[in-house]
Amino acid sequence: MAILVSSVDVAKLAGVSQATVSRVMNNPEKVNAETFTKVNAAIQELNYRPNAAARSLISRKSGIVALLCGPLEDPDNAEFSARSIAYAQEKGFITEIHIQDPTQPGTVFEAISRSQAEGILVGPITPVGTGIASLKNSGIPFVFCGADQHGEHRFVSLDNAASGKLAADYLNNLSHTVVGWVGGGRNESHHGTRYRGFLETAKSQGMKICSAAGAYSDFDGVLSAMMARKDRPTAIAAATDALAAQAIDFLIAYGYSIPEDMSVLGIGNSPQSAMNYLSLTTIGLPPDRDIFKEAVTELLALIHGDFPNHSFNERIEPELFIRNSSAPNQK
Repeated sequence: MAILVSSVDVAKLAGVSQATVSRVMNNPEKVNAETFTKVNAAIQELNYRPNAAARSLISRKSGIVALLCGPLEDPDNAEFSARSIAYAQEKGFITEIHIQDPTQPGTVFEAISRSQAEGILVGPITPVGTGIASLKNSGIPFVFCGADQHGEHRFVSLDNAASGKLAADYLNNLSHTVVGWVGGGRNESHHGTRYRGFLETAKSQGMKICSAAGAYSDFDGVLSAMMARKDRPTAIAAATDALAAQAIDFLIAYGYSIPEDMSVLGIGNSPQSAMNYLSLTTIGLPPDRDIFKEAVTELLALIHGDFPNHSFNERIEPELFIRNSSAPNQK
């Protein structure tokens, strides 16, 4: 028979009061680092989880929706936060944001699983197995938005692997046989999923890939090395529109013409991509789909006890938006 563990047990093991355990779980910013570490160690040792039914009685009246995403310097995360907050506020909910630290991707899950939020909306993040389990064990409804590698949970997202494949197909049809790729590839984020879809399709078509995958700080250095190659690419595909824009800025600064000397393609179809100064060829959601609104609507349905029959794990087929940054290879 399973042994029920209470906050009293945690307090005894940690040598603190039950009130301190409560503060660590609900207001960690009010607890010093030593006490926080000690109580957390006790929680982990005892595998303590707050009772989901008791939590729901508290959270059901909180009027809070929690957002979990990566650093806001990433335009994808910034858009997710801004759009989701706007929709949640339209429905009368307050929002709190939990930002994942890329150097310690697992730490944010414990904090958000103790939130008093009625529901959690998860944006593009680096998934951690134990972290996803923490969300599930918290008793708080959650929905993923923008990341599609969580098939057993509720999500709505652009099909990221299909987006990468579409990018490779498009550049292959333009006769680009040597192609550069920037962004993604070193973790299981949606950027990495796009990279793997691109790589798989490009290799199957005999294309040569000069990849600069993963996080890097010296963008100019990466592109300089790519362009210095004897077999330099004639096109660059990027995991996001923001990276594609950076690539265009670099190439123009060094005297390249877009798309005469180099085609550039992004993924995301951000509002900026269609502006005249950029006119970026990109891949993104169909114009009639708003995954942010759809995810918030689904989460609020779960909060209100309306558990839909459908599974709500939807990868949306991407569309190609051809603009002025790409052209057939003339070399």
